[in-house]
Amino acid sequence: MASAAIIHCNHCKKDVQYHFDPVDHKKQLFLSLITLGLWLPVWLGLTFRPTKMCNECNGPIWNDNK
Repeated sequence: MASAAIIHCNHCKKDVQYHFDPVDHKKQLFLSLITLGLWLPVWLGLTFRPTKMCNECNGPIWNDNK
């Protein structure tokens, strides 16, 4: 499910399309239970602030600036 937007990837050094990886909520629940809730803020961050992933190298795109 690629987005039509083009963004610059710092890993492969080119302008690429991107996608968002879905969050595995079962895994995040398991980690939250095992760590007695310490993983919960990370899970919330993954859910509400998804990371753009490069379609070329599958690396994270952190900066929207070209």
